[in-house]
Amino acid sequence: MRRFVMCALAAGLAAAGCAPAHGEAAGVLREDGAALSRIELSGKNVRTGDDASGCAPGTRRGLYTITGDLAPGTESSAVATALATELHTMGYQEADGPDARFGVTVSVLRKNSLDITFTVTLRGRSPNVEVAGMTGCLPA
Repeated sequence: MRRFVMCALAAGLAAAGCAPAHGEAAGVLREDGAALSRIELSGKNVRTGDDASGCAPGTRRGLYTITGDLAPGTESSAVATALATELHTMGYQEADGPDARFGVTVSVLRKNSLDITFTVTLRGRSPNVEVAGMTGCLPA
């Protein structure tokens, strides 16, 4: 029994060591967000930062947001395809997200190895493009 407890404890510690640190995941989030921010949008606004709200003590999440408007005549489906292709190239996979409703299309892509999620929202009103990246609550 004692050996079982020791093995379980060792396995738990090993698994905890596999979780990415905030700095590592936030760095990749910023790099990937910067690559996505090359998209042409009028009135583009890029914000980065950290947020500890809703996280356990000693953890925080990294944030990266791009907002703006499509140029007149630009097809939103072409922008959605370009962003999804870029995210897939960077190792993100489709994740569950809300269905398209009321003229809003939402795509969710995750990089599970670093607990990073990007949500791409396209809508009819301004700003009609929002790309929001976020890490999970990770230890600092």
